[in-house]
Amino acid sequence: MAEAWQRERRFVDGVAHELRTPITVISGHAQTLHAEVPAERKAKVALIAAEAERLGELVKVMLDLARSDAGRLSLALESLDPELLLVNVFERLQTLAPGRLRLATPGEIAIPQINADPERVQQCLVALVDNALKFSEGPVQLAVSASPDAVTLHVRDQGPGIPEDERSQVLQRFVRGSTAIGTRGSGIGLATVNLLMQAMDGDLMIDDAPGGGADMQLRFKPSVRPPAP
Repeated sequence: MAEAWQRERRFVDGVAHELRTPITVISGHAQTLHAEVPAERKAKVALIAAEAERLGELVKVMLDLARSDAGRLSLALESLDPELLLVNVFERLQTLAPGRLRLATPGEIAIPQINADPERVQQCLVALVDNALKFSEGPVQLAVSASPDAVTLHVRDQGPGIPEDERSQVLQRFVRGSTAIGTRGSGIGLATVNLLMQAMDGDLMIDDAPGGGADMQLRFKPSVRPPAP
């Protein structure tokens, strides 16, 4: 059993590595073609580019899962400003859903810094925002809050939410909740976010958003508290 598990992990790792180059080539040529083809064909080329990007994200997730299983998941931890992290993600993603993605107004309480990998935190936030946009139709809000023992990054939507008795299950690989029925997905997005958060000594929590919907929370231990204004 142990030997079979090792072979499976090596297979997934190897396949993911081999897929990265052709996907990158397809994506690059699709972007070039989009600027060259007649207007009536641009939609088809845009679909190719979008699907290539989706494949690239799936390969990235496969690599993370394989590396985690093999104990080779790499992190570059540093002291980060949570509010600046949210601003960066907001600016990066707002063009995907103009008018839907919103950034909460900063509160008056100073937010402590967190010790985390900036690339991995952004990866987690992007995955959560993508889910929120996919499974809801209203606004999706990014927010940050702090308590004496935690700094929490929130991704809140106004969708159907996740039933309480399914919340631990949807963090497992290849498991999708009942509210995801009828939508496309692999069932590994939340599992990967959960894995990355655990690697950064944090937690992925699922709660109800005010007024209905899901409140997906990335919780970190505070590190350095900013100076008082």
